[in-house]
Amino acid sequence: MRIAVWNNPVNESLILALEEAYPGAIDRLPLKDVLQAVLDNQADVALVPSDQALSSQGQVDILPAVGVSSWTNPWLSLVVGNQLGAATMGIMHAPDGRSGALLAALVLKEHYNTVVALHEQPALPVGLSEHALITVPLDEGDDLVSPASGTSEGVALDLGQEWAEMAGYPFVWSLFVGRKDENHDDAIRQLRDVVTQLDQHRVALERAWDLDEIGSDFFLNHVRLAVDDLAIASLTQLCDHLFYYGVTDEVLPVQFVTLPADEDAAVHPDDAPESIDG
Repeated sequence: MRIAVWNNPVNESLILALEEAYPGAIDRLPLKDVLQAVLDNQADVALVPSDQALSSQGQVDILPAVGVSSWTNPWLSLVVGNQLGAATMGIMHAPDGRSGALLAALVLKEHYNTVVALHEQPALPVGLSEHALITVPLDEGDDLVSPASGTSEGVALDLGQEWAEMAGYPFVWSLFVGRKDENHDDAIRQLRDVVTQLDQHRVALERAWDLDEIGSDFFLNHVRLAVDDLAIASLTQLCDHLFYYGVTDEVLPVQFVTLPADEDAAVHPDDAPESIDG
């Protein structure tokens, strides 16, 4: 099985587990390419941002049981200076920051009553991560005033925590998808088994992997790998927001393909180690 994965830090522990389970079969790709790898038959399944999975349900099936969610995300913060609470705000982002920028827009509108204009750039200033988000003031025409403004001082909003406070659920960062109407039974079983092993041996794997301090803490204490009731409730709310913000033409249901009725496709949260939040 060939798997394309969105190469984002929040997915790193799951990607490492997949690379161990399927040596040479995992393609780490940027956000703009990962879904297309499945559509072009270059991968059997792909781990993609949840907003992309939900808004592409006409082209792909969403696989159940396995995903990446958390109540916090140390790699996705938005530094806001004196613009916090302003009526309007601009956010500049690179292509790989597109999903994070959308989440920032939702959070700022719902939590702070700030309308956000998103500005995708081919690249951000030197020294910034491709996942970074930069807040910028706007002129009356919603054009950028200064790409460097607001990047060094201010309040750092953890967008995962902001969503959790707003919605009451952990944010689902990534989901697995496969081509529409194909048989995904084997892929579902195999991905479920990888995550079961990952959860059962989390401490040993953390010791074996060369994770930095932030990555180790996130893996041991924060990342949630089950698409459980909390994750599904969060995805349902996200579908509402995707419609209201014009990403989809209607409020889409959260639909998963299923295994045959006599098989249990869920990774039960009760089976997860105590270190998992939620």
